[in-house]
Amino acid sequence: MADVLLIHGAGDSAAIWRSQIAALGREHRLLALDLPGHGARLAEAAHADHAANAAEVERALAAAAIERAVVVGHSLGGAVALTYALEQPTRLRALVLVASGARLRMHPSLLEAAREKAEAAAGAATPVGSVVPPERCLAPGATPDVVAWLGAHGGQATAQAVYADFEANNRFDVMDRLGEIRVPTLVIGGAQDAMTPPKFVQYLAESIPGAQLALLEGAGHYPMVEQADAFNHRLAQFLDTL
Repeated sequence: MADVLLIHGAGDSAAIWRSQIAALGREHRLLALDLPGHGARLAEAAHADHAANAAEVERALAAAAIERAVVVGHSLGGAVALTYALEQPTRLRALVLVASGARLRMHPSLLEAAREKAEAAAGAATPVGSVVPPERCLAPGATPDVVAWLGAHGGQATAQAVYADFEANNRFDVMDRLGEIRVPTLVIGGAQDAMTPPKFVQYLAESIPGAQLALLEGAGHYPMVEQADAFNHRLAQFLDTL
C-alpha cells in the first residue's frame, strides 16, 4: 500500500480526483489536497508562488502523519509537486506528474482575464468557474459526459485563487534542476493536450533520471478525466512497483 497525495491544477480542487479515489482507494491511502482558495478552502487567500504551495503539501502530510508519500500533481499541481520534490527529497517516495511541465509560462491573455475577474470579484469567497473554455482543455471529440463531468467538478476556486495560480505558474521554472530528482517518477500526458503539449511531458520524462512516460490517446489536458480507466490502470501499475 502507498500513501498518495493528490494535488489539483489551477482553478480546480480536490474534486477533480474523484475517479482516482474511487478506483484506487481500496488498495492505497489517497489524500486529495485543496490548496488555499480552492474547494473546501474558498475563504483563504491563495498563494502566488509554488514554494508556499509546497509548504501546504508538507503541512498536509504532517497532519496525516505520512512520512514518505507518492505525490501526484496535475498541471499546476505538477509544478507544486516538483517544487516539493526539490525542497523535501527525503519526504518523497515517488512522483507522478500529470499534464505538467518544467516551465509553465501563461499566455498574457489568460493572465489578464484572470486579473480582471479577481479585481471584479473583490475578494468574494465564491467559486468563479474556469477562465479556460472546455474546447481548449479537452481533446477534440470529447464526449458530452466528459464535458459535463468537468463542468460539475472543475473550476472550484475563487477568482483571486485563479489569478494567484496563474501568477505562480508564470514564475515557475525548474528546467535546469530536473536531474536532481532521484525518486521513481511517472509522467502522464494527453496526446491531444493543447495546454501542455506532449513535448512538455516528454521533456520531463527525458530529463528526470529513470522516469517513465505514458501518453494517453484521446486525452487532452485532463487525462485522469477524459481517459479515466486507462489513467487509473497506468497509475495502479506504477504504484504496484513501489
